Amino acid sequence: MKVFVAVDLEGISGVVHEWDTDPQGRGYARARGAMRDDLLAALEGCRAAGADEVVVCDAHNDGGNLDPDAVPAGVTLVSGSPTPDSMMHGIGPGFDAALYVGYHARAGTAAAVLEHTWTYRVFGVSIGSLELGEFGLGALLAGHHGVPSVYVSGDDKVAAEARALVPGVTATVVKQGVARTSAALAPPGVARARIQADVEKALARRADVAPLQWSGDPLLLTFTRVPFCDAAASCPGTRRRDGRTLEIGGDDFAALYHTFLACVDLAQQVDA
Repeated sequence: MKVFVAVDLEGISGVVHEWDTDPQGRGYARARGAMRDDLLAALEGCRAAGADEVVVCDAHNDGGNLDPDAVPAGVTLVSGSPTPDSMMHGIGPGFDAALYVGYHARAGTAAAVLEHTWTYRVFGVSIGSLELGEFGLGALLAGHHGVPSVYVSGDDKVAAEARALVPGVTATVVKQGVARTSAALAPPGVARARIQADVEKALARRADVAPLQWSGDPLLLTFTRVPFCDAAASCPGTRRRDGRTLEIGGDDFAALYHTFLACVDLAQQVDA
């Protein structure tokens, strides 16, 4: 069994503040260790389920959060940035399942720990009736390759978001969001025991989860400010809908996803 694992930091056990996720922040060293430990629990679940090949993408910030020395033998780590598929680099045909460890809810979700979608310059992303965050965008890219997204860990809000998008997904709640930078935390040992057990369960049930499929509708990308949209509107494959919103079209979801990434990168170049 071949498994892809994307690991973010905002949804990791014990993480609640911006200073936990910023490499210059006072809580980053501890959060980075927690990220490693949550991942190791997930990898133990993969091993117990019979996975013989695992690719891990360090999906937070610049992709330099996980120490390669901490990754077990037999696991490939995708580290650094930029990469063509960003948070999902390494996914492709031939994987049996995709897992998302340490994820957070989409931008604008009430009482969700450190909610956002890719960057703080993105206000919202949607395709048809689907409101998408980082889990949903990743699940659609995995689905493009025929891979089911079977597992997520994070707070209770991302768990609800994932369950609404992917029926049958297994979610480990490691914290209950109280406000954007506060939560009721599960003890770390308890959280990691849950992660390990739930990953093993999710992989055992992977045949019951269908890959999330693109509807064929365009992707709507709304920024927080007009200047960010001004910069992104120069990207080929986009059409301006209003002051802050772009419509992104393409022949398949991979094309939409890569145009989305380019638009977000262009918006990041504008002085805030």
